[in-house]
Amino acid sequence: MKYGALILMLCIGMSSQAQSKRTKYYEFGAGIGTLNMSNEIANSSNVNGVLTEMAPQFSIFARYHFNDWFGMGVDINYANLQASDANHNNFNRGLNVSTSLLNSNVFTEMHFMRFGKYHLEDKWTIYIKGGAGVSGWNPELTFDNLIPEDIEVETNAYSGFSYFYGFGTKYRLGYQSILSLEFRYTNCGGDTMDGFLQTAEGVASNNDTFWGLSLSYSYAIF
Repeated sequence: MKYGALILMLCIGMSSQAQSKRTKYYEFGAGIGTLNMSNEIANSSNVNGVLTEMAPQFSIFARYHFNDWFGMGVDINYANLQASDANHNNFNRGLNVSTSLLNSNVFTEMHFMRFGKYHLEDKWTIYIKGGAGVSGWNPELTFDNLIPEDIEVETNAYSGFSYFYGFGTKYRLGYQSILSLEFRYTNCGGDTMDGFLQTAEGVASNNDTFWGLSLSYSYAIF
């Protein structure tokens, strides 16, 4: 019985490994999308402000799928963001900021519907993903009026440990060609994307965030 149980476990392990090897595949691609930031300047979600400050985002990525359901990957994203008090709640303060943003991540991804190497009949799937990495930015702050007394200007190059979560959908254009639409929300790991820190007593400091939609094309290698 002991030998039988051992042989059964070995068979299950070999079968699982063979199944994983049979269904694994790689995916390489690039995308373009939109990006907005949220901070002490971009502090509202009104439609006019979001549309005015919406910036193009460019990305490249690589994914390794263990099977039809799970995968992991890396990506690099770039955008040039801006925000102005005139578009948000402090419209009389007169602060404006622009910053280049470079963000790279390691992430994991899970499909809700089987999608992969042997499933040409499954044209689309929904997925969720999450990851962590590093973001770098260099804010340039300008003033329409006098510099407010309760801020400390921080216009240098900064970086932070960032993390994100997102969701999206994939559609198979062909057996190996994939089109993806994804929403992502990222905490940048710092509070200086707007180019200043608030020094007023009792004001809480929170990390700045950025978010957006992206449309990408990828090619699967089976």
